[in-house]
Amino acid sequence: MIVRLVHTSVMVLAVAFNVSAASNKKAAIQNTKAATKYFEDKLNYTSNPFSVRKVSEGKVEGVIVDLRKKQDFDRGHIPGAINIPFDKYDGFEGSHTTFPGLSRDKINYVYCYALLCDLSQKAARKFASLGYPVKEVEGGFMTWQ
Repeated sequence: MIVRLVHTSVMVLAVAFNVSAASNKKAAIQNTKAATKYFEDKLNYTSNPFSVRKVSEGKVEGVIVDLRKKQDFDRGHIPGAINIPFDKYDGFEGSHTTFPGLSRDKINYVYCYALLCDLSQKAARKFASLGYPVKEVEGGFMTWQ
């Protein structure tokens, strides 16, 4: 009898847990409109290294902007990139309003060190707020290599 009672209790808990987990899982995936907007924005405001290669090769117009320190840029960069080093511009969080080499007529493709580097996001936000068209290159220089 005790074994049957324990077994029944375990079954009830398992069913309750599965229902709870399923409803939590369901709630996490329901906002498809927000997901659609997110992915539309991601496609509009980010670029992958393969797309930037077309810019580097002159097949697509744009300005490639390396945000890393000058000494890192000098050691290697995406061909054709200009260097606007973050350390010279307060990490793009200061009051600078001019950035030599950026274009208002072409997309500026910004990249930093690697996937977890947020310099390109900060720079992209700053440049966009000043009227420069910009896309963040996902993965940074490490992904390019």
